[in-house]
Parts: sequence; structure tokens; C-alpha cells
Amino acid sequence: MSELTELVDKLRDTESAVAQLTRALEGNPADQVLRMNAASIQRRHSDLVRRLNHLLHVKQSEFVEYRIARDWTNSYPASVVARSLLAFQELVTSVFDSVRSGTPKMRYRPSPDSLNFSSLEFAGASTGSVVISLAVDNDRLLLAETELDRSFQVVERILSARESDDIALIAKEIGVAAITKAYVWADVSAASGLDTDFAWGKQYGDLHRVEISKADAELVKSLIENKSDESSTPVTLVGIMHGYDGATSYFHLEVADRQHIKGDIAPGVSKTCLTGARYRVTLDRKVTLKYATGEEKETYTLTGFESADVVGDTDSN
Repeated sequence: MSELTELVDKLRDTESAVAQLTRALEGNPADQVLRMNAASIQRRHSDLVRRLNHLLHVKQSEFVEYRIARDWTNSYPASVVARSLLAFQELVTSVFDSVRSGTPKMRYRPSPDSLNFSSLEFAGASTGSVVISLAVDNDRLLLAETELDRSFQVVERILSARESDDIALIAKEIGVAAITKAYVWADVSAASGLDTDFAWGKQYGDLHRVEISKADAELVKSLIENKSDESSTPVTLVGIMHGYDGATSYFHLEVADRQHIKGDIAPGVSKTCLTGARYRVTLDRKVTLKYATGEEKETYTLTGFESADVVGDTDSN
């Protein structure tokens, strides 16, 4: 057991004892034995906090607390806890990777350094909650400390979003990869009925805390699920027209490297075309990016064409 884990375990036990004695004193305020025991336990708690803060300072560590609650049941399946923690870890790493590189990321492909610096080290647990700490190498602390703080602030902004525009603004800053990871986290929380809070800071007694209820997670999930970006670009290509149906608005074009492009036909474009012939075509290429999955979907609309050479039979409608 590491020194950090040992201190956190002792601190949790002491906090539980303080809570029990406080409740006992509320029922027996004149009991001097209870009062003396409470004072003794409180002194022990203060000493443990002092020792933990000193260790965090010496090790140049950031302390992170992550708690989940399911007040509607006493059941905490290991699979639920594991999925929630993994989703949170990947969300933090995804944001950190973008913040550290200064580049919005479209895919979750964090660098080895980002994985290392944002890795959450297990430090202890108690019923209904999980406590973890974040450690950073001493020689990188000055750089990574600021980036970690900024990363947790961004995580807070994502999970506290209340409007679709909030999600779009954050995605523009850090990329869709982190938003997709936030969707995974929100999905786990909503499906498992989790009320979550997480906190971070350089001292145990001075943590910035964020509370995300099950209802909050459901809202974030819905915002991301229904958010997508669309971009349209005109494209000019030369290829062989393999299929053309003006009545059903369908075309099939083969261009270089045997790439096949299929799509619909814009209003006003000729209803007839030679199949098997080479054409110079103009297309409207639309790309739809789904925030929830990070997947891009391409669609093409043929807006015009002219013959490059005339070969083949006529396919008209």
C-alpha cells in the first residue's frame, strides 16, 4: 500500500468516525465522554489532512475526488463503477491532450505523454464513492499543472452545459473527440442512475467541487446526441457515369482510383445522360459530423455535368 493510499484510507475512516460521533452528540449534547472522543478524533482528522497536504506538495500531486451515488438503490455493481471511472478517465485525457497540444482533436488518439500526465492513480474508496488522485512528474509539474487545471475546468464546462450552443462552442475550442467522450460518460451515468460529483485541487481541504446529477447527465447526453455540424463544399471531378436516373434523382460516378460516388441530382439538372461516358461533373459535397459518435457522413448532390468524351449507350428518363 502506498503512503498516499494509506493516508486516504485513514482519513476516510476518521471522517466516518467524526460523523458518527457528531450524530451521537446531537442526541446527547451533555455527554462529556462523547465530547472528549469527538475532540480527539477531530484532532486526528486535522493531523491526517495536514500530512496528506504535505505529501501532495512533496510529490507535486493534484488530488482528485470522484464520487458516485445511487440513492434509489444500495447496489453498486463493479461493472457500473468501472465504466463510470473509465469514461471519466478518457474524458479527462481527451481534454488534456487537446489543451496540451493547443489543437482541437477530432479523434481520440492521445499522445503517450498525455496518457501519462493525465492518468488517474487509485488512492482509496469508500461505500458509494471512489477516490482517486492525479500525480504529475516533478520535472513537468510547472507545465502540466496549469494544463491539468485548465483541463478540469473544460470538463466542468462540458458536463455543466445546458444549451446546444454551449457544446458547439467547446467543440470549436478543443475538438469533437472530447465531446464524444463526454457523451459516453453521460450515457453511463444516465443509464445507471448515477449522481456524480468530482473535485480537484492541490490541497485536500481546498477542492473545487462539481456536482452532476442523473438529470444533468441525461440533459448533456441529449444535447450531444442531437448536435451535429454540417459543411458543404463544391467539388469538380472527371469520371465515368455508370448510372443515371433523372426520375428517381440518382447518379453513380466512378472517378480516379476506382472510387465510386453515388448521390442525388439537383433540381434543374438534365434528366438524361449517357452511361459509360466520361464527364466533368460538379458536385455539392456535404459532410455531417455527429458529436455523439465522432463519425462523419458524406453525401453528394450532382449540380451539373458536361461531356469529356462521348462513349456508350444513352440512359434517359
